[in-house]
Order: sequence, then C-alpha cells, then structure tokens
Amino acid sequence: MHASLSLAIRLCCCATIALSACVRAAESKVSGTLTLGEEKIALKYAYVDEAQPAEPIIVLSDQPLPAKSIPFIPDKLVDEQKIHAVAFSVSAADKTWTNTFGKLYLPGHGGVGLGRVEDGNETLVIRKIDSGAIEGTFATRSVVHVIESVPPYSFDLSFSVNLVKGAAQH
Repeated sequence: MHASLSLAIRLCCCATIALSACVRAAESKVSGTLTLGEEKIALKYAYVDEAQPAEPIIVLSDQPLPAKSIPFIPDKLVDEQKIHAVAFSVSAADKTWTNTFGKLYLPGHGGVGLGRVEDGNETLVIRKIDSGAIEGTFATRSVVHVIESVPPYSFDLSFSVNLVKGAAQH
C-alpha cells in the first residue's frame, strides 16, 4: 500500500511539472499574418532566444520549432517542415529593433535577411519589456521586395513572449 501511494504521489508530481511546462510554453503567442505574394500565412508560435540579455531575439513561426533551432533555424528544417518565420533582435534598453539579427525564413529560400533598420521597411513597437515578457507589434510599412528570387512579402504581427531567464529587465 505504501509503495502504491508513493508511486501515485510521484506520478502526480511529474504530471504537475509537465503541465506547468506546457502552460509556460503556451503563454508565448503571436497573431497576424505573413503574406508572400498572394499567399497569407498565419503565424501561431512565438519564441525568444535570451543568449544575449541586452538583445534578445524573437522568433515568430507558423510551425512549432525545436528549442535547439531558435533563433538559427536550419535550412533543411525550414524546407522539410515548410516553416515560415520572422526573427528579429530587440534592444532591451531602447525597446527598438536592432541590426544584429533579422531573418525571414521561407521554404526553398532558408533564412533571408530582413534588411537594415535604416531601410525603414519594418516597424517595431514594444508595449512591454521586463523580466517576465516582451510584448509588441512588428510590421512592414508596405510590400517588401528583397531580391528577385524571393517572393514579395509583408507582415503585421502582434506578439507576447515569456522570458525564462528574465534577460530583458532594464
């Protein structure tokens, strides 16, 4: 009887830990679309890489991503899983998009550079940035034509990503 009770308690503890991990992952979110030519793609998954606390990198994707592929999504994974994603770095101190990292991930193209902040093609508005989360919007001002081989694109995205390390506290 004691062994059964002990096993039941351990299983309940494991289930509670697993459930809390799922809830934390589900709290990060994105809404909006990425438009490629005439195709509209809903982005549903939000991630943050906190390796550089002063400039976390946010990744917004239409497919779930393995943790080890954030923020540098391998071309093979992009092609095999038909991943569409927007990834960009944020200055925690200034609440601005930085030139450190900016990629558009597309099947058949891998990671394509978003261009430079100074180009003015994209706008980032951070509503909240603290030790717990980063929330904001990231959008193109109009349709962007990078190079001939990449379809013209635009996006209008709202996001909220939870921080594990609390990197963005400034």
